[in-house]
Amino acid sequence: MTDNVSTAVSDLHVAALRTFLIEGPDVWQEQYGEQIKDETDTGYSLLIYCTLAKAAALKFSPAYSFPQLIRYVADLRLSLEEHAHELNPRVAENTLRLALGDKTLSERPPFGVDQVTVVRAQIYLLMALVLDAEFNETELEQFIRDSGESAREWVATWWNEARSI
Repeated sequence: MTDNVSTAVSDLHVAALRTFLIEGPDVWQEQYGEQIKDETDTGYSLLIYCTLAKAAALKFSPAYSFPQLIRYVADLRLSLEEHAHELNPRVAENTLRLALGDKTLSERPPFGVDQVTVVRAQIYLLMALVLDAEFNETELEQFIRDSGESAREWVATWWNEARSI
């Protein structure tokens, strides 16, 4: 990582997320597919995760149960119909638990699977949670901006702690 940690989550990543959430994956692919390179781009992946964590907190806070998360993932898989196999339920459930700060979760990403499976679960969960939030245009734009700032703050905090070791 460079000394300029703010570039880890760039304006390009925030714009790409905005396009993905508002205009969909086909427009995202056309506009950002080459620039972002692949699903595992570090800055973009971090932004996706931070946005997912914010959306999960909106949906499930202040308290949630494991059965509630299991049911949510099961319902999401049902809604995916012929694409349900693309969402690994154990990875999705663990991703939600991690995003919600579950201290009892002993596994860490990639949860014994490849990184693409983890990112795919994050994307499906993020899309579902944002739809569930029923944001209007202004609220969605603010949510995306706040998520970008949260991701940048997380990187800066992590970088400062890593440098002090």
